[in-house]
Amino acid sequence: MSPIELLENGFESFTKSEQKAATYILKNPRAVLSESLSVIAKKSGSSNAALVRLCQKLGFRGFSEFQFSMHRALISHETDPDGARIDSMQGILNMYTQYINQLPSFVSQAELAQMAQAICEANRICIWGVNRTGQSARQLSHRLGRLGIFSKMTDDFVVMIDDANCMNKGDLCILFTMFGRGRKDYDQMLATLRERGCQTILVTMNPRLPLARYADQIIALPCISRASATNFFEDQIIVYLFIELLLYEVANTYKEKE
Repeated sequence: MSPIELLENGFESFTKSEQKAATYILKNPRAVLSESLSVIAKKSGSSNAALVRLCQKLGFRGFSEFQFSMHRALISHETDPDGARIDSMQGILNMYTQYINQLPSFVSQAELAQMAQAICEANRICIWGVNRTGQSARQLSHRLGRLGIFSKMTDDFVVMIDDANCMNKGDLCILFTMFGRGRKDYDQMLATLRERGCQTILVTMNPRLPLARYADQIIALPCISRASATNFFEDQIIVYLFIELLLYEVANTYKEKE
């Protein structure tokens, strides 16, 4: 039985405080995946202790186990943007295909050419990213190396600060941050790069990030993770496809320079 069904079936047996938490969860099941125990308790008008007791009454050892079970249950009932259940391999592939096909409407050929030109003309290239975006940054750096273009990739904030303080005019910094969940230092580091004359390119899925004002070019990509209630889909797959498109443009631009 799913956590939702357990909440619905046992609702009448809960205390008033537990019912408040249960009502909030039933109306906002996605909140369990993104909000902490204390936040859910506060928003529901309940308490941390009541929410823990509720989870235990449902048969879980605590909130974390309940949260994991809820995540698994929501994924098994994943829906596409039109509300149709995705219950096959083809359905998942179709969802990724739909978002991949959106790339040309988000990133024009002219924008790819502009970024490729900046890469080919730069004296030095730094590529930044942390966590999952660090993997994308590393992929771009590695693939550029195979084309004969050296770049320095880092996912270390201390090294990024050092980079920002030594990059100059003619250099290029590429920052991958999908939703700006990295450190607030990004703003200061990009401001430093601008002061030193270093060109910066921001690759993101949220072009309205405050730090975007420091970027010379902004690449905005379609966000597939927000197409579902559970964040089941992986944004970095879209980023990797963008990198492939960029590398093709870089290869052609680099060839023309030789």
